[in-house]
Amino acid sequence: MGKYRNRILLGFGIAFVIYVGMLLFTNTEELVGHLRTYPWGLLFPLIALKMVSWAFRFGEWHYYLGVIGAQDKISLFDSLVIFISGFTMTVSPGKIAEVLKAVILKVRTGVPVAVSAPVVIAERVVDGIAVLFITLAALVLAGDQIDFGAYRPLILLSVALITAGMIAVQIEPLAYFFLDLLKRVPVVKRFHQPLVDFYESSREIFKLKHVIPTAAMGVVAYLADAVGFTLILSGFGLEITWLLFLQATFIAGFSAAIGALSGVPNGAGVTEVSGSAMIMALIAPGNPALTASAALTAAVIEGFFHKWFRVFVGMVVAIIYRKRLIPAEVEQSFGCGAAFTVS
Repeated sequence: MGKYRNRILLGFGIAFVIYVGMLLFTNTEELVGHLRTYPWGLLFPLIALKMVSWAFRFGEWHYYLGVIGAQDKISLFDSLVIFISGFTMTVSPGKIAEVLKAVILKVRTGVPVAVSAPVVIAERVVDGIAVLFITLAALVLAGDQIDFGAYRPLILLSVALITAGMIAVQIEPLAYFFLDLLKRVPVVKRFHQPLVDFYESSREIFKLKHVIPTAAMGVVAYLADAVGFTLILSGFGLEITWLLFLQATFIAGFSAAIGALSGVPNGAGVTEVSGSAMIMALIAPGNPALTASAALTAAVIEGFFHKWFRVFVGMVVAIIYRKRLIPAEVEQSFGCGAAFTVS
């Protein structure tokens, strides 16, 4: 599984280059100055809120393990270790290395990758639904204090894509029509059964009876992130108000969506730049003391806690529990441990 390790390392490399490029166009002196004067006592409630967010996201993951019949084949602790170590895999371009979670799950439970891989996809889709829900709710509750027009196209496109995908996966005759066509293609036909398993698992996972509870957990997770972003903004002298919370909720959700859609490893640079731009557009007009450098600093701090802190935690857990994730006999036979070997 060295290819997964290489993709993760590639993601780190791309992210590093992007951040270096971003700094070239930033007043680094002002940025460092804001970081030095920031009230870092907020670190403790921010970490606590991040734990709340992760707890509900783990709830999504473990719930879906029950849907695919893997929950009773793995301990809660092992499920948690796989989930947290998976944070590191988000760094790979397009988050492609996240499929490694399905591979590790197969090692631990015997559930085929074709059956468990849709869980990884479902996590991203459910997150997208949660983000859309809270951003739309923030827009409605804020009224004309947040200009919906500028963000309408991306929001509507995202809603349309998620809705169309969830409907399409439930149309069984259409799916089997294409699966039967693939069965006749010489090169592809040997993958027919795994594709059938993948589809059947996806169809079950994306039923409304499963999407509704997991999306609800996702909403709570993102609300915890939104409260954290509100606290980050308060560190720049902004008064915590209902409007600031709604603005922070919208910005956190929308910038996260832009970062995810960009395909850039862990949304590096994209999330921070889009977040700081929205801070200047939505919050700065009512707070003249909030400068562009302060807005970027706030977005950088938010990016660290929303994205990179989890990657660090995931790396630590993956290294500590590498042998628990990948048993020694499997590592020796297939070289699976390479995915978590730091070289």
